[in-house]
Amino acid sequence: MRADLGLTRLWKFSLRKLPILLCLIVLVSCDYQLPITQGDPISTPIPGTETNRSAPTVEPTSIPILNPAKIPATVADPSPQMTPDVEATSAPSPSFAIPTWYDLDATLDYYQHSLSVTEVINYVNYTPGALNDLLLIVEPNRWAGGFSLLSLAWENGEDITQYELEDDQLLISLPQDLASGDGLSLKINYALQFPEIAPPSGTERPQPYGYTLRQTNIVDWYPYIPPYQPGEGWLVHKHCWFGEHQVFDVAVFRVMLTLAEPVQDLVIAASAPAEQDGDTYIYHLEVGRTFALSASDQYQVQQTAAGDVTIYSYSFPYDQYSGQEVLQNTADALQLYSQLIMPYPHTTLSIVEADFLDGMEYDGLYFLSHGFYDLYDGTSKGYLTFIAAHETAHQWWYGLVGNDQALEPWLDEALCTYMEKIFYENIYAEYPIDTGQSLVDWWWYYRVNFYDPTGPVDGTIYDYNSFYYYRNAVYLNGAKFLDSLHSLVGDQDFFAFLRQYAFQYRYKLATRADFFTILGESTNKDLGGLIAEYFQEAR
Repeated sequence: MRADLGLTRLWKFSLRKLPILLCLIVLVSCDYQLPITQGDPISTPIPGTETNRSAPTVEPTSIPILNPAKIPATVADPSPQMTPDVEATSAPSPSFAIPTWYDLDATLDYYQHSLSVTEVINYVNYTPGALNDLLLIVEPNRWAGGFSLLSLAWENGEDITQYELEDDQLLISLPQDLASGDGLSLKINYALQFPEIAPPSGTERPQPYGYTLRQTNIVDWYPYIPPYQPGEGWLVHKHCWFGEHQVFDVAVFRVMLTLAEPVQDLVIAASAPAEQDGDTYIYHLEVGRTFALSASDQYQVQQTAAGDVTIYSYSFPYDQYSGQEVLQNTADALQLYSQLIMPYPHTTLSIVEADFLDGMEYDGLYFLSHGFYDLYDGTSKGYLTFIAAHETAHQWWYGLVGNDQALEPWLDEALCTYMEKIFYENIYAEYPIDTGQSLVDWWWYYRVNFYDPTGPVDGTIYDYNSFYYYRNAVYLNGAKFLDSLHSLVGDQDFFAFLRQYAFQYRYKLATRADFFTILGESTNKDLGGLIAEYFQEAR
């Protein structure tokens, strides 16, 4: 968003709020857990040697292949049944192959800003060919002293010595090819030292991972296996100072978090509900792309329900009213999107007020900047409302339907931005503002048209020389493309397309080709003009 807003846009804000607004103007992008207070029992049960890299060891002659019974090849699709226009038969939902299961046993030292972890990774090669290496992404290693590898071994305890750890990648050379359909298991012990969350910067994107005086955010914290593309290799990208560069497969998460010492009034938000046993919290996320946690001794917790989904708002002191607003906005958005697209796949959703100037999505949890809370004026005209609608939409466009966020960011960001407009159309359709305009008209002006967005919608995060141009092209021009598409094909075909697209690619990675294939099956309108107007590459 433009930094030179002018006095006509800023006069109504106090001097206290002005610096926050100016930072947010530049940074806005995106890019369950029960409220757990230490000592409060939770009644919802959940089912279910140091090694030196250069140390001389006997080289393994083969990979210990797992007994297939140890890794279920598929899990039942947790999504509720679809509406008849998406799924014409009453056949049960199919099962999905889940390539990776993560078991994480972590001990948190809240005061020392550290985490010690034992992680077991079970992986099945569902690609059509054999693999001769295994790649783990280790985001905490991008911070100096942030990641210490203590040991790495196969399931049978044999040390893994043929590996390279550089930047955010841990590449393991397999002594024997892993055939299609075979699985393996490895165990990794490591220690994390959380970085202090940096203040806003003109050269780096806001940093969700780390700690401030008010919170500790444990996100992208565990080594994980990225998707593998046959013929291309592991789907990984370099870090960029704006946008998201990571790509995630769906996985099963079992997390046990133990406090190193008691922390008075500590509250932990997470991507899934928890069973608490003293200072230990146990989480199970059946299918998700990420697992995030956020801990604070200052969180104020509020809750509401949207159908069968419980929604929790974690906010800082003095933000009770803005916390209540974002809670209701999220509940409204979740219920609306569930009806328009397909049901929300989890039982809970957490919103966490963030001590960084951005919004950021994770499965079952998202962050909203404290700046949005500070700027809340008691109405639904503002960042707090439309970014809440945006981040909630990411539970569908990122969480449910994945995509390459680095090379095709429009597939989630443009859709989530346009879902803001759909939110206002449905939730605040009868809510005029003091100028006599509707909130939808206000949203178009304030969020999109004020910036006169241009640029190809289908650029990568590396194609733009500033966040301003990236945001204008991918988010805002992307929303204009979707609105033009909506107008061209009409309500019935547009929402039938979104439902079919979500249903066909749930728990998968969708591409531009997939998007337009489903779109072409949903309408007989000529899309050539729209594609030529908004995209740099012809279909």
